[in-house]
Amino acid sequence: MNRRAVVLVSGGLDSTLAMLIVKRLGIEPIPLHISTPFNGPCCNDISFLLRVLKRENVKPLFHTAGMDYLEVVKKPKHGYGRAMNPCIDCRIYMFKVAKEYMKKYGADFIVTGEVLGQRPKSQNLKALKIIEEESGLSGLVLRPLSARLLPETEPEKQGVINREALLAISGRSRRELIKLANELGLDEWPSAAGGCLLTYDDYAIKLKDLFKNEPDYTLEDISLLKVGRHFRLAKGVKLILGKNMNENLFLESFNDRIILMPTNVPGPTGLLSNAGNSDELISVACKIVAAYSDRAPDGVVNVLVKAGEKTFEVSVQQEKRDVFLSYLISAGKALREEKVKALKG
Repeated sequence: MNRRAVVLVSGGLDSTLAMLIVKRLGIEPIPLHISTPFNGPCCNDISFLLRVLKRENVKPLFHTAGMDYLEVVKKPKHGYGRAMNPCIDCRIYMFKVAKEYMKKYGADFIVTGEVLGQRPKSQNLKALKIIEEESGLSGLVLRPLSARLLPETEPEKQGVINREALLAISGRSRRELIKLANELGLDEWPSAAGGCLLTYDDYAIKLKDLFKNEPDYTLEDISLLKVGRHFRLAKGVKLILGKNMNENLFLESFNDRIILMPTNVPGPTGLLSNAGNSDELISVACKIVAAYSDRAPDGVVNVLVKAGEKTFEVSVQQEKRDVFLSYLISAGKALREEKVKALKG
């Protein structure tokens, strides 16, 4: 093999098939997995990909997107999809990353597992062209699964890749992909799933709230969006409640923030950020923790407050959860507010 290609691999079936196709055409694949702060569980599970790479004796590269990627999400040139997913800008970002790896490892072109028409916003002819042009990779992106439906690439023009050996798959059906997987000796593969958290309304609402209210957010703040119920107590001040034991234990590990824990009844651990020494904000947070705890026999919940080296207990009267809905950051709340505005308007 004297030609190389950087293959963008997500961990799913499509990109793995694309890698196997070019490898069998005599190209040395350099699999590149790019993880973002918004990867869902299925995106982070690359066990299938690793099994195939081991079988093929191919070593992958890993790249973690950082704060520069968050700027893409915050202000996408080409807008959002159904929620807060900047699909076109995201692909441009990833192609630019792949281009740098292409230069570093002496590769000749990029390979992806994209299928024409599979994703309406980013995998149509117009979008594919925009992504290539704005990433500086015009003619250098080979999409083996749909290549014969797309303009000829430079590797094909130069005879590096035999166009007739490529496929003409389009649409969202997986029938042809599964048939190809069987032909390539894959007896199991991950199911198709939308792994990007930015496509989910609840997550998008929490992210918008973070961008609006906490301009100095960190990657740690982004990671916390995946956990629990979120309450905006004031600009810059947020409370997160764990939904289960694992989330409670996770939240307890943040020693640099205020930890709230009910002591006389089972309930959620609370993580309070940027409240400082405000008794009023801590009191509101304790009341919310109490409202989401199991019912106290006498109606009083004792909440242990850990603020750095300072630890004390607050006893609060247990109130109904509805009392605190105005603080809750959720798609449900946003939709209610839109309906109210519509009725008033």
